[in-house]
Amino acid sequence: MIELARREGAFGTIRILEQTSDKARIYMIGDTAQTMVNRDGVSLSGYVHAIELLVRGAETLLMIGGGGGGLATMLARAGTSVTVVDVDPEAEDLARRYFWLDPNVRWVTADAIRFVETERKQFDAVVVDACDGFGIVKPFDDPETLAWLLDRTCPAGPLVVNLARNDDLPTHGKRRARQLAGRGLSTTLYSAREGDEGNEVLHVRRTGRTRTLVVADLDQRPPNAQIFLTSLQAFTPRLAKPGFIRQV
Repeated sequence: MIELARREGAFGTIRILEQTSDKARIYMIGDTAQTMVNRDGVSLSGYVHAIELLVRGAETLLMIGGGGGGLATMLARAGTSVTVVDVDPEAEDLARRYFWLDPNVRWVTADAIRFVETERKQFDAVVVDACDGFGIVKPFDDPETLAWLLDRTCPAGPLVVNLARNDDLPTHGKRRARQLAGRGLSTTLYSAREGDEGNEVLHVRRTGRTRTLVVADLDQRPPNAQIFLTSLQAFTPRLAKPGFIRQV
């Protein structure tokens, strides 16, 4: 493993590492990997591919939390107009310098709540991928904040949240899904039964039911992502309309 860069960021020491075997690059904050992409800028994390499938087809998308920008690049290359908001002043330069961030991605360095309060534009979808070594960061660990964010940014579209999990700490994904369903939102939680990723993906809508997760293009995805996607299970609280997993 080669260290390409080291900086002090908003959440601690950032290290950019490159694997000598395949040249994949990793965005580390402390001891936690935030982003891992191959030489084509495609994420090697299964949860990222699950999110990509859930928001596929959105013309405009807001992403809160950028890291190395793997998901933003994948979506931008597919034709989505992506706006990333990240509070860390180091994040954009690192994403563009070391992670092949697509040049069409709009990157805003700002507090996400303040950005949403002042941004007049609405989006077709919003993704929250703002995590540290302990899981999703405040204030996005709160169901009220997530419901407000959905209403403010994409009332007709989906909100998709990465619930990262430290090996020693639970994500409380089912509890969060029930809390959001209790507020009248359609909610489905996707969890993988196999693989070494502890991330769960929360899919939320204000109107209509949560979208069927269509697992597609498996042969074009990294091995870890294939394992994650093919072992997903869906949990839908009783108060929400059910989501499903389908493979094509």
